[in-house]
Amino acid sequence: MASERYIKTIIYGAALVWAALLYFNHEAIRSAWLGPLSTATAVVMYAVVAFDIWLWKLPFLHGWFVKRPVIDGTWKVEIRSNWTNPATGAAIPPVQGFMVVRQTFSTLSLRLLTAESSSELVGTEIVCTPDGLYCVSGVYRNEPRFEVRDRSPIHYGAVWLKIMDQDPEKKVIGHYWTDRETGGEMELRNRQYKKFQSFPAAQQYFQKLTITP
Repeated sequence: MASERYIKTIIYGAALVWAALLYFNHEAIRSAWLGPLSTATAVVMYAVVAFDIWLWKLPFLHGWFVKRPVIDGTWKVEIRSNWTNPATGAAIPPVQGFMVVRQTFSTLSLRLLTAESSSELVGTEIVCTPDGLYCVSGVYRNEPRFEVRDRSPIHYGAVWLKIMDQDPEKKVIGHYWTDRETGGEMELRNRQYKKFQSFPAAQQYFQKLTITP
């Protein structure tokens, strides 16, 4: 989001250009014209903040004014890894988790919560492919709980997720890779607007949704 300093720079720069044009056209410049400048700066600044946080999500703005999809909220996630147990050679079953997305028009953060770990995506961005499909790309740092770090140490990886917002059920699907030479697929469904900071809290909330008549 543009900071207050940048907004003021743009407005005052436009005012200076306007004044210069009046001067070179030999038009009279009245000091009273500059009086509302600080008010105009504040109005524009608050409008930009409101748009960045809330207004851009309004449905009637999408498609013609705002292109990027809204994925803000908490998603239920299924992770399918290609990792196999070296002792048995058996693949692990799908891992269930939750992806917490905090999104404004100018910022995006994602945190994956599972029963054993938390992954924070950094350097994340939404990109648009040439065919108009929006995708999330980023790198992440996975922090397992202390009691499982003997078999699952802290590691790093990258993700590429496709936002399928035109499907009957909005979902996000994609792949991930780790520096442990493993990878897999993940699928995000059932987005809820409420956001969580822990796996147990998210799990409890989603379980209540499934038993609500």
